[in-house]
Amino acid sequence: MKPFGLTGNIGCGKSTIATLLGKFPDVLILDCDRIAKEIISGNDHRQQINTILGTNVFLDEKADFQTIARIIFEKPEKKRLLETLIHPLVWATVDERVASAGDSKICVVESAIIFETGSEGKFAAIIVATCNPHEQFRRLRDNRHTDDVQIQARLDQQLPSSVKEQRAQFVIHTDCSLNQLEDRVSDLYHNLKQQKGVQS
Repeated sequence: MKPFGLTGNIGCGKSTIATLLGKFPDVLILDCDRIAKEIISGNDHRQQINTILGTNVFLDEKADFQTIARIIFEKPEKKRLLETLIHPLVWATVDERVASAGDSKICVVESAIIFETGSEGKFAAIIVATCNPHEQFRRLRDNRHTDDVQIQARLDQQLPSSVKEQRAQFVIHTDCSLNQLEDRVSDLYHNLKQQKGVQS
């Protein structure tokens, strides 16, 4: 059975939705960013990663993710090469964990770049987290301490939220109170549960 995909642009509340969904005991959240970090932190691909990035990004046997983020932000070609190495490994891990979960779990794969990588076909349905641009910028300024130039540079690497909303089966607006968002995620959970039952 295919998992569900959860995506959304930076600052739109995707991780908050994942956290709320993950509170339901039969939901398994698979965070692609976390899986990618697990793979990068392992021993199997260190030489390849250092070769791609052009420097040793492992300090005291640990991956220096701040340095990695700076390099791939400044050098799009190195970002592309790193993704070419890591993305297939991430998806292989996702497939393995979904298979291991069996039919008892509603599997939700959290990834910011589902549409950008043309991965829609991997999922039974796509959920998009969205909010108005003013709230998005406020969150990024307040929570990630980034300025408007940095924010816009990151957004330029992602499809516009409006495009993602049009291509999704479920859209969750997160510019609301936490109580309202919890209600919206609860409704989403019941919809996913119903759709999973149809798949089964």
